[in-house]
Amino acid sequence: MLITIFRKEVIKKDSKAQKICELYFGRNLNYVCIAKELGVSPQYVSKVLKGHPNYKKEKEIRSEIKYKNYLERKKTNRKLRAEILKGKEDYELEYLRHLQWQHSIEMSKRYLV
Repeated sequence: MLITIFRKEVIKKDSKAQKICELYFGRNLNYVCIAKELGVSPQYVSKVLKGHPNYKKEKEIRSEIKYKNYLERKKTNRKLRAEILKGKEDYELEYLRHLQWQHSIEMSKRYLV
């Protein structure tokens, strides 16, 4: 039977703490997903993970990845926003042209006769 020392406690292979570590480090799940899957509270998951020696390094890696994804989303949102605004401007310009055409017909002499 494999025994690991974890947070000054001896934890058996099949315990909840071991499963939490496997899900967090192995499958890269977050606190809420782990808590739902195992039927425990997110606070308990946090307590268990903070005692793990690799937790800080994993958290730094995840925060860097999250920041890179944020920057990519920010770039794409800027491009999309510009396209949306251009589409609105084109629509408004076309609407103004239509109004001008309609007014010119109404004000023409042929219309009045």
